Amino acid sequence: MRPWIEELWLKAVRLYTYHTPVAKGKYRLFQAALRVCKYDHKSLPATARDGRRFTADLSTGMHDQLFFLGEYEKAISLVTSRLISRGDTCIDVGANFGWYTTLMSCLCGPEGKVHAFEPVPTTFNELRANVSLLASGKNIKLNPFALGDEKRDIAIHIPENEPTGHASIVRKADGHSESFNCRMIALDDYLEENSIGDVNFVKVDVEGAELMFLKGANRLFDQNVPPIFLMEMALEQSKHFGYLPNDLVNFISERGEYSFYSVNEKSGRITMIDGFEKDDIGANVFCIPAAMSIDPIRDLISI
Repeated sequence: MRPWIEELWLKAVRLYTYHTPVAKGKYRLFQAALRVCKYDHKSLPATARDGRRFTADLSTGMHDQLFFLGEYEKAISLVTSRLISRGDTCIDVGANFGWYTTLMSCLCGPEGKVHAFEPVPTTFNELRANVSLLASGKNIKLNPFALGDEKRDIAIHIPENEPTGHASIVRKADGHSESFNCRMIALDDYLEENSIGDVNFVKVDVEGAELMFLKGANRLFDQNVPPIFLMEMALEQSKHFGYLPNDLVNFISERGEYSFYSVNEKSGRITMIDGFEKDDIGANVFCIPAAMSIDPIRDLISI
């Protein structure tokens, strides 16, 4: 009986947080609502504000804003929606539960294609289930393996008591983790094996393995116009791999002429940057090739 009552309670709170125009206090309210729940709630229906449907798992720490607000990484999603066009080929590396995979699918349309990669088995099942709820999902190809610098078998570790999105190739020394083996290949090999032409947009969030991914994605920089990258450049993750966020900026800059824009999720704005200082915590960054116009996002740029 109690799980059912808790579910009704959570849905009642969502009815308010989703619909009220009052922004203040929403986050504290739904966090408090979750704290009073004794049971995990792993399969609640959730609808994004653009109409996409998901199954929310409130035990993972990844779906709270999706369920209660109909949003997820609002600022990043807005910029992404301005940069993907119909017919584009998109790559989602570290697709998690499918927010960006499904967003890309809607934006690029049936003329485009989305290739999504998620190696964590339980998370891949979430991804597949959420894609199945998308009417336009026929343009999505799901891949249950990792992308890196070469073909090999790797171990992925999921830290205890952390969101599932924190799964990493590197085992953190400060806690216990669940581990499993999976296959890793280079994007260059995947593009060749699947006869994929130019790629237009690449989202990469692989908990510090971003530089490893780039080293296996040389073909992207051989295009007449290289792709836009949305990439997590975070010191907390990259330090476990022995590099700094600015090394990602340097790597991309050495292979093409790019402008870099960090995202401020709180203000909803983006700021042009030259790079990061050594002790900078980093940011989510849009990397825009010089050959592409920034007009679609110009009004979002902080002066």
